[in-house]
Amino acid sequence: MAKHQSKQRSQQHVSSTGRELTENSFGMQLQELLKQKKYRQALEEIKKIQRTHPGIEFTPKESEIWLLRGQQEFQKQDFKQAEKSFGRALELGLMGEAHYWQAKCLLELNQLDVALNLLRDAFETGNLIKDYSICYLKLLLLKGDTATVEQLIDQQSKRFSAAQLHWVRGVLALKNGQPEAALTSLQKIKRPITPGDLPNAWIIYSQQMSGNWNAAANLLGLQPSKYIFSRPKYLENPILEQLATAQQAKTGIPPLEAQNLEREDPLIQDALSALAIVQLIDEGNHHDAAHILLQMLKRSTRFSELNNLRKSLFTLAGQQALNQGKTECAELFWQPLLAEKPFNPQLAVNLLEVLDANDSDKERPRVVTQFLRWLEQEGKQKPQEWPDTRLKPTLAHLHCWMADAYMAIGRERAALGALQQAERICPTSPELLGRKGLVAASEENYTEAISLITQAIEGGCRYAEVYGTLLACWEELGDKLALNEARRSFGKHFGDFNIETEVEILPWVDALSTLSYPLFSRLVQTEDNKDPTIGACQIFVNAVQGSPNSGGRVSLDQKAAVEAWDSLLKKLSGQEQIPVLQAISLSIHLFAKREKGIAALINQYLQKLFNLSTEHPEARVAHLVVLAVKENSSQKLEPPLRNYLDTMPQPGNALANIQLQVRRFGEITTLVPALSEALRREPQNPLLLLARATTYQVDHPNYEQFKQQGFELARRLQDAKALQAFREEQAFLSAQEVTSIMPDPDNFDNLDMSNIDELLEGMLKKMLGNKMSKAEFERMLPELKQMMLNSMPNFDEDEDEEEEEPNLDFIFRNLPPTSKKRKGRRKGGFQELF
Repeated sequence: MAKHQSKQRSQQHVSSTGRELTENSFGMQLQELLKQKKYRQALEEIKKIQRTHPGIEFTPKESEIWLLRGQQEFQKQDFKQAEKSFGRALELGLMGEAHYWQAKCLLELNQLDVALNLLRDAFETGNLIKDYSICYLKLLLLKGDTATVEQLIDQQSKRFSAAQLHWVRGVLALKNGQPEAALTSLQKIKRPITPGDLPNAWIIYSQQMSGNWNAAANLLGLQPSKYIFSRPKYLENPILEQLATAQQAKTGIPPLEAQNLEREDPLIQDALSALAIVQLIDEGNHHDAAHILLQMLKRSTRFSELNNLRKSLFTLAGQQALNQGKTECAELFWQPLLAEKPFNPQLAVNLLEVLDANDSDKERPRVVTQFLRWLEQEGKQKPQEWPDTRLKPTLAHLHCWMADAYMAIGRERAALGALQQAERICPTSPELLGRKGLVAASEENYTEAISLITQAIEGGCRYAEVYGTLLACWEELGDKLALNEARRSFGKHFGDFNIETEVEILPWVDALSTLSYPLFSRLVQTEDNKDPTIGACQIFVNAVQGSPNSGGRVSLDQKAAVEAWDSLLKKLSGQEQIPVLQAISLSIHLFAKREKGIAALINQYLQKLFNLSTEHPEARVAHLVVLAVKENSSQKLEPPLRNYLDTMPQPGNALANIQLQVRRFGEITTLVPALSEALRREPQNPLLLLARATTYQVDHPNYEQFKQQGFELARRLQDAKALQAFREEQAFLSAQEVTSIMPDPDNFDNLDMSNIDELLEGMLKKMLGNKMSKAEFERMLPELKQMMLNSMPNFDEDEDEEEEEPNLDFIFRNLPPTSKKRKGRRKGGFQELF
């Protein structure tokens, strides 16, 4: 009986672990599909996983994904399919927003009565949540049933929000010819009551109905002074444009004089558009410039010179749109270019990525076909550039892409044909092996699939579905160790960094970041002096004269230090000098007394560092890090910082990188203005949010707020660089916590049992004194002391034996104590949050 229960518990544990692995693996795959807006594929994957794991949990819910798919279809004006998708979301229990969108689809399909019945039933059964109750009233008003509307707001007013009631009363007042009363109600609405509403439009219309034409003109931007030289407000929305047209027709103001007719003259209109294109290109806004050019080309523009810009502008605009996440625009710009001669293979690669992101699956086979034809011609015409060793693997790769494209539109036989063609051309292609592995997995030949996919990834295949399938195969076989090993071996190629991620901190940075000269000197003296940066720190320590003052600073024999540093630098290449010069400058700034010559000495090595930046761009970063630590004024730092950031493709990330290095050397605030400005431009940049957090003390509420906001963004976006930065920040905080409780290193000299009790008590007070009551602390003190003693090295052993440092992980992380020889600090990062 006991044996049976033990076995049952074991099976439950395995089942629970397998379920967690499945949920994690599937969750990662689902988030990637949602990130790429592949909602149809996401729903297909949900259907597949639910067959084998009916109780699996995932986020977001299936109903929410149906809603997203419906909104995507609505945007593409596929209203019939969108209506079905929203209906499916309703069936799965998503209320309110799904009702709104389904009704909107039905209106587009001219089915007002069906939409009205849908919302009436939902309202009467209580399934239409309060935020969307107004939709029912809107449909009643469209139907002309004002009596029912009045009855509902009188008898069931609690089912509507205040803003909804203001809107309804305003509209009823307009219908009753009471525009002044309508205006009173409508002016109380500050935000749209359903998506896409324009509260301002109702106010303008009420002003017009009241005869307040000047007030309406101000709201529409019809003032003569703004009519020509800036974009009027009424052009921001078609509804406002209709109101503006109606007002001009009714009042004749502004009059259609010559200057006003300029916008109606096609030649002048093209001239203004051409000027706007040039200005936008000059500002680097290729995206908006390309949209204007597209509109001009539809009108057969008179400025033929613009045709010369078309290809390069659309290419740049597509890239800019892609960088900004506007993949629909990238597709719009790039697709026409693919048909032009000569064929651009890189453009084809980029376009395929965009088509995949937009779920434009029907277009993908056409693009791959063009790509294949071009490559076949290139192989025939330029055999010297395309020998078989290069041509055949590339052709096989393209046929694999063709197979992927066919699978996306459900043409499985055509996909298998494409794979057979790839195998005839290059049977050893890693891409082909990967797809064959997918086929084997679909047939539940997991061992064969694992073998094929492993060969594929080792050979360079980076198709994400191949990696996901490899993990799924190991999961199906129940081999958790092999699954984790696969993630360790291959995860880095696919953005999967969650397995035993470690943080490497350079020993010289580790030592300087203690901000304590006694600790710094001990740490660098125990490190390997073959490392030039450690050697530079050791030179500083050897040149120190006397003991630290009350502020922890020391006198430096500048002549001896400079001679040793210069001798060290002469042996190093320019690249090797960069961290050494940084370590020299920082050690002087952080630990040397402000004696005569010290400021000049720091500037001397700073200048050497700056001089290296002409040949080694990374020296600019090191130079700026030291400057940010050294300077007290943000204004002094601004010119060199701005010059550097202006050259960077991602200035926000570049700035964040500097701050995340700076934060290791004290509570530095010189970069706060630059970080605040950068965050205004990029409020959703997780690295910038982390960098801004580090300008506060860790116990400040803003630190946790900025850090948590940034981490959630990084995790949602699966931003590998940002996630690694958060791990490094966590490791730094752990190191700082350990440093904060450590006593003066001199107390460890001649340590014996007579004073160890006092030393341990002092450490424990620093660590736990403010986290528990005095009585509780006193009660637990003997036990805690014993735990710390158990983790310390055996002081009775031979002094010549290799010493080991006490490991305090058992206190901080609830782990059993272990001992390791110190070789730089390696700490696990944010692992507990993944």
